[in-house]
Amino acid sequence: MVGVLLAVLAFVAIVILLNQREAEVAPEAVQETVLVARQNIEIGDPVTPDIVEELAVNPEAVQGTPLRSTSQVSGQPALFAIPAGAQVTGELIGTGDQLAVNIAAQLEPGEKAITFQVDRVTGVDFLVKPGDSIDIVLSQQITVLQETADSIANDDPEAPPRFEAVTGLDNQQTVKAILQDKRVLYVSSTRATAPELQDTNGDGVIDENDVQPEQAVVDSVIIVFAGTDQDAEVIKFAQNDFAEVGSLTAVIRHADDDGIEETLGITIDQLVEEYGLRIPGIVEQLNEEAAPTP
Repeated sequence: MVGVLLAVLAFVAIVILLNQREAEVAPEAVQETVLVARQNIEIGDPVTPDIVEELAVNPEAVQGTPLRSTSQVSGQPALFAIPAGAQVTGELIGTGDQLAVNIAAQLEPGEKAITFQVDRVTGVDFLVKPGDSIDIVLSQQITVLQETADSIANDDPEAPPRFEAVTGLDNQQTVKAILQDKRVLYVSSTRATAPELQDTNGDGVIDENDVQPEQAVVDSVIIVFAGTDQDAEVIKFAQNDFAEVGSLTAVIRHADDDGIEETLGITIDQLVEEYGLRIPGIVEQLNEEAAPTP
């Protein structure tokens, strides 16, 4: 009995000793590296390595799509306001796995979210992304008008002038940059997702033997930009409806360029007078024949 008791006590002592040794060599909790803002970052501010820093946090504290190194930021504009000490995630600078679509949070006081639709050509091959600055150019067809003969002959100064379309000068193109330096909030193509894989042959597994549905081809996208109610009125007037594609063209500008360029706009007569566009001789001949005889 004494021998058995000693053996039990020895076993218990060994277990306690092993547990203490395991506690001494237990690894520390693994932490993950994230980026945090060293200062307040306003909407549209470039996020550069000097205004962020790396910080080790517990895994459960990681937010969104984490950025692990200051080398991952190189001036991308902040899509949201980021307070000092907050984590800088991919979603906040437009590089995350999940697109941030809280449009209201991206607006400055007084700004409104305005939309227009572009195709691959008018949308810069769909390279426009949230945070970009763009100009918007309008192209429209107009009919040239002239004052009617009876209106010209009317001696009443109070009579309103009357106009008529000039034969052969309908559907004349005119082009003008109507809005400049507008911040892009959202582009619908960034939400495009691949179709879900399917077991088309019914063998219970999804592999190369299954014919998968083709991914839909994106032929137009919606661009949402920050502007004013006046900008919204301009866009609405420029388009017959918001589904119209082709009349508005997005032009990407440098992120640091906030200057407003004074443009002339372009019509056929300006192409002739300012840029030397050649007019066929038959047109000049017809104009001479149509000119009134003195």
